[in-house]
Amino acid sequence: MEELRDDYNAVASSFASTRDRLWPEMKFLFRGAEEGERVLDIGCGNGRFSRYLEKTHYTGVDFSEKMIKEAKKRFPKKNFIIGNALSLPFISDTFSKVYSIAVIHQIPSPENRRRFVLEAKRVLSPGGKLFLTAWNIKKGRSFFCAKEAIKNFFSSNFLGKKDIYLKRKRYYYLFSQKELSSLVVSCKMKIEEEGEVKKGKRSNFYIIAKK
Repeated sequence: MEELRDDYNAVASSFASTRDRLWPEMKFLFRGAEEGERVLDIGCGNGRFSRYLEKTHYTGVDFSEKMIKEAKKRFPKKNFIIGNALSLPFISDTFSKVYSIAVIHQIPSPENRRRFVLEAKRVLSPGGKLFLTAWNIKKGRSFFCAKEAIKNFFSSNFLGKKDIYLKRKRYYYLFSQKELSSLVVSCKMKIEEEGEVKKGKRSNFYIIAKK
C-alpha cells in the first residue's frame, strides 16, 4: 500500500491530466444520488466523478496527498480529504451512498480487500448503498495475464496467480465478477444489482449493494 501511494504521489500531475474525462458508461451508477444527501467517493483521485454528484454533499477521500492536491485544484469548492480506505477517517453511519470506482483491484491481499469493503459498509448509514466497480483486467490481456500467472508461480515474491503488475510496475488483482460478488456478500451486504460495463477497450465489473 505504501508503494502504491508513493507511485501515485510521483505521477499525480500527469495521471490527473489523463483522467479528466468522465466515463459515460458509468453515469447510470450516479443517477440515484439525491439533492443534499451525504455521499463518499473512496479513491477519488483527481475528483472527476464528483461532477456526477453536483447536488449532493460530496466528500472525496484518497491516500495520495498529491492526488488530493490535484482534486482541490480542479474542484476548489468541493470537500476532499487525505485518508486510508482501510481505516476511513469518518464515524460510522455517516453517508447514504458510498462510491468506489476502479479502486479495489489495486488493494493487495484478500484480508485488505475485505477490510476495504467492511470500511465502506461501516460508514454507510442503515439502508445505505455501496456502488463498487473493479477493472476487468483480463479483457484484451488474456495471454499477458496467463504469462504473469506462470511467472508468479515460479517466483519467490509470494504473489498469487491472480496478482499482477502493469504500468510502472503497479499492482493489480485479477477480479472476476463472481469473486467480487462473493466478497461483498461475505461482508453481509445485500447485492441489488451487478454486471459488467463495457466501452471500447474499457471493461469494468460493477455491484450495487445495500447495507
